[in-house]
Amino acid sequence: MSWPVRAPDTPVIDTPPAYVEDRKDAALIATLFDSYTLAIHERPANETPITEETSAALVGFNDVKREIRLLLNLEEEGDDFGPVRPTVGSVEVATKTLFHLVEAGFTVPPVKDAGTDHDGALRLAWESGPRFLELVVPRENHAAPYFYCSEGDQYNLQRDLTIGAVCDRFNWLSAWASSAAH
Repeated sequence: MSWPVRAPDTPVIDTPPAYVEDRKDAALIATLFDSYTLAIHERPANETPITEETSAALVGFNDVKREIRLLLNLEEEGDDFGPVRPTVGSVEVATKTLFHLVEAGFTVPPVKDAGTDHDGALRLAWESGPRFLELVVPRENHAAPYFYCSEGDQYNLQRDLTIGAVCDRFNWLSAWASSAAH
């Protein structure tokens, strides 16, 4: 995993997502994912070229993208426990949050689990030893996404989704593996 230089604390999420719940919009999300991926490669000549870090970060982003696409392709919209397919809006917010990390050259680790909860919130989870990190994007477009993080019986919610704060949270997650190796 590469560690980026701390960027200015600009909000990762800059626009509220559209709340769309229709199955045929899965194709729209697939196109959105592809456009994010291509955006890195098709920068104007006067912009900074792609670095090795950004290229490696794109691989991690594509892994996350694949996990979310699997959720979008679920046949059933819901089951006895609640919605199982995320909304287009929640996928858009999760994608924007992680894509801004890719642009900064930060490699997002592989997702341990991707799914929805009983309320229909999109949940992307990462784990390193006793540390657990989960990006939660609520189903409702007016509810703000957040990180849930825990270690043992200690837990916290992080609502600050600036690039620096999100990078710090992923660095916290991976720090356990580094300390356990020594």
